Amino acid sequence: MNSSFRQPVRGMRDFLPNEAEKLRFIENTARRLAELYGYDEVITPIIEHYDLLAAKIGEENRKRMYVFEDLGGRKVALRPEFTASIARLVSTRLLSVPKPIKLFSVGSLYRYDEPQMGRYREFWQANYELVGSNRPEADAEVLGLTCDFLETLGIKGYTIKVNHVGILRGILGREGILEERQNAIMQLLDDKEWDKALRLTREYGASSKCLETLEGLFGIRGERREVITKNMTETVEDYPEALYSISNLNEIISFVENSGLDAKFYFEAGFARGLEYYTGIIFEAYVPELGIAIGGGGRYDKLIELFSGVEVPAVGVALGMDRIMLAMEKQRISSSKAPDYKVLVVPVEESIISEALKISFALRRSGIKTEMEVMRRGLSRSLSDASKKGITHVVIVGRKEIGEGKVVLRDMRDKVQEEVRIKELSSKIKH
Repeated sequence: MNSSFRQPVRGMRDFLPNEAEKLRFIENTARRLAELYGYDEVITPIIEHYDLLAAKIGEENRKRMYVFEDLGGRKVALRPEFTASIARLVSTRLLSVPKPIKLFSVGSLYRYDEPQMGRYREFWQANYELVGSNRPEADAEVLGLTCDFLETLGIKGYTIKVNHVGILRGILGREGILEERQNAIMQLLDDKEWDKALRLTREYGASSKCLETLEGLFGIRGERREVITKNMTETVEDYPEALYSISNLNEIISFVENSGLDAKFYFEAGFARGLEYYTGIIFEAYVPELGIAIGGGGRYDKLIELFSGVEVPAVGVALGMDRIMLAMEKQRISSSKAPDYKVLVVPVEESIISEALKISFALRRSGIKTEMEVMRRGLSRSLSDASKKGITHVVIVGRKEIGEGKVVLRDMRDKVQEEVRIKELSSKIKH
């Protein structure tokens, strides 16, 4: 067999038990938050029609999709993000549902990026979409949910970078620059190529006033909302669509700031995201320990209309579970639930295996993680392996003790053991 088969495909990876536990902890936190905010979970296919996924994902992302022809001759792709699938689902099956429609998704996504720290070709996201409202409080809820999620996990020092696509598109649209060309400019901004973006805008025939306005905007950034939005307003005063977008951005952020959440926002007027479907606010979450976004989202009011012909506004966020797990490791945040007891039940002889099984089932029904010794190893070997596996308690089931309705309970943390009545075993472990 080819030795390359011994490793996962480049950009993919295995999750060992402790890593899988961390990932599921983040996933379960995301799911609980969805329930608290009233988001219903939906599950969409990993494989979708290529044309659906490629429609508004951006040229760079289109190049990085896993695309193939299935056995029926259909051009399909592995999903690189959730939003297109959700837009399809809403446009075909949920249009008549009372608004807002609030949907949660979680799972693996695929993109042919160059693997590096925090960037994989298979990655995991928790995704929230609020469909049917174009009001600023809807955007504020999704932003607040993002902050709430990070704070619930214990993430410290995070910053939310924000901008509004309508500012840049309002300026470029006034200059008569078509949407497809605007997308090319936005892609350069997403790559932080501001000078190239200005040169391309000039090539598309923009006026000197437009170029001066954009150059001025690209230099505006900072944390103070009132100061930043004032500077932005003064810079784009001749572009009414851009002025409206600044006002909208200001209102959204003020809602979040006044809601009691301890969120830190960073405004960057030259910030864009590579996805072409955004129409309003856009944002990304960062932590000091990583130079990459751990989540991001924004408003997309035209995507569902593209598939349904009906105008349906929407706003959403995708949170990168792999990157959040990395951030938690960097910040030394534990994903363990305390107290977390792990028990091993060891029958000391074959004739009492049934009793040991009965005890194991009872402990699990009481909510205690319990393993049974199924290798028929001696007690000494079982205790040694239990210590290596992080077992907190070993229940030793002996014939004499069983006859008295008891077992021996050994606490592996302090190496103390005592006889305990079987009916009191669960409460003794928990206390």
